[in-house]
Amino acid sequence: MPPRLPRAYPYNPAMTDTAAPLRLTTGPAMLELLPALGGTILRYDWHGVPVLRPTEGMPTAARVTACYPLVPYSNRIADGRLAFGGKSWPIARTADNHPLPIHGLAWQRPWTVTRQDATHVLMEQRYEVPEALAPEAAVPWPFPFHATQSFELGEDVLRMTLTLRNTGTTEQPAGLGWHPYFPRTPQTRVRAQVSHMWINDDQSLPRERIDTGGAVDDGLPVAQVDLDNVFDGFAGTASVAWPERGMAVDMEAHAPLGHLVIFTPPGKPHLAVEPVSNMTDAFNRYALATAAAHEQAHELADLAPGVRQDRATGTLLLAPGAQAAATLTLRPRRLR
Repeated sequence: MPPRLPRAYPYNPAMTDTAAPLRLTTGPAMLELLPALGGTILRYDWHGVPVLRPTEGMPTAARVTACYPLVPYSNRIADGRLAFGGKSWPIARTADNHPLPIHGLAWQRPWTVTRQDATHVLMEQRYEVPEALAPEAAVPWPFPFHATQSFELGEDVLRMTLTLRNTGTTEQPAGLGWHPYFPRTPQTRVRAQVSHMWINDDQSLPRERIDTGGAVDDGLPVAQVDLDNVFDGFAGTASVAWPERGMAVDMEAHAPLGHLVIFTPPGKPHLAVEPVSNMTDAFNRYALATAAAHEQAHELADLAPGVRQDRATGTLLLAPGAQAAATLTLRPRRLR
C-alpha cells in the first residue's frame, strides 16, 4: 500500500486564490494561462477553434485544464517509493484519483510570473524539501529544484520551454514534460514517430515492451482504442488531426523528450498526447539497473554541462547547480 500524504501536504488542494487568467493574443491565436493553478494552460485557440481541450469555467484543480507541466517527473512511481543513489524515500500521493504518486509536483503548486508582454510569459517555481513530520513520513519530493516555464505565442505557433535546475548539493534524478489534452472527435487520428510501446500491468506500470510495427506512424483512430501507455523511440514529431473540423496540430518535441504517452480514456471527449523525457517509473528502474551492474555499463548521453540522460529509461541525472531544458512546439494548420 503506497504511503498517504501527511496532513501538511494535501494533494489536489482546492485553489481558489487563482487570480485572473493571463491572456495572450496575436493574429488568429489566443492563449489563456493560469500561473497560480499549477502553471496551467486554460485554452489555446486558433481562428476561434480550440486546439487544446478548453477548460470549463474557472477551475480549482489543474487536472481539468487544457495542459499542465510535468516536473520533476512524469507518470507514476511504483509502490509510492523512490530509489536513487543507494537510498530510498516514501513519496507522497499527488492526486486523489490515483493510488500512486503521479506527474510530479509542479502542477500542484503555484507559479510566479517573472516576465510578461503581449505574446510571451515567463514563470518560475521553487521547491525546498520540507522536514519530515516523522521517520519514514512521505514527502512530496526529496530533492530541491528551481523550475521555469515559458510560453511564446505566434500567429501559427505556440512554443513552450521548461527548465529544471538542481538547487541541492547532491546529484538528483529528474524528468520533464507536458500533459496537453486535445479534443476527441469520432474521426480524430494521432500520428507519432515511435518504435515501441510498453504494455501495462494492473497498476498502469510498464510490464512488457513490444514493437509498434508502425501502427502509430500510420495514424491511430483514437475513438476506437483505449490507451494509457508510454511509447519509446519517440523521434520528436507527432500530430493530432480532426478531419471533420478540417484542422490538425503538429507537435515538435526536442531532446530530452524521447518518450511519448498516449492517453485515450473510454467515453471521454478528450485525449492526451504527452511528450516526456522519462518512461513510467524511470528512476526506480534506473536505480535497479545501476545496482545490478557498474554505471559504466549504462548508455548515458551528455545533454548539457552537468546533465546526463540514461537512454533506456530517460532518467535525467543533474549534478548540483546543473539545469536541464526541454522545448515543445505546437503548430495548428488547416487540412487540405
